[in-house]
Amino acid sequence: MTRKKYEYRKPNDYCSETIYEETRDLEGDKTMGTLIKVVYWDECCQVVKVNWGADIDYEYSRDGEVEMTLVFDEENTKKLMLRTGTHNGADMVSAMAERFKKHGASALEKIEEFCKMKEIQYDNYLHY
Repeated sequence: MTRKKYEYRKPNDYCSETIYEETRDLEGDKTMGTLIKVVYWDECCQVVKVNWGADIDYEYSRDGEVEMTLVFDEENTKKLMLRTGTHNGADMVSAMAERFKKHGASALEKIEEFCKMKEIQYDNYLHY
């Protein structure tokens, strides 16, 4: 007879907060906008920026949507928590949103500068 081994498994923590969001109506029924969001999920952090509807976005993407994502692994997420003075994902997300909200649509670039200055590594993905 074999016995099952039960291990404690941490729940997948998830929290997110919007840093910047703007939608503008263009002529006709067209709209364009930008959304920047910081997400903490399963002990890792991501910062996502989505642009949609501008001519430049349609130039690169069939549906006019371009997504840029900074992905931090577990180790660098911990560094990010340390540098923002927080100890958990929810507080880190709030601290980052509060800190970078003032930069508006250029918040993603300011987050990249902050990470380079503090030697926090991330992977940068661009999806068309």
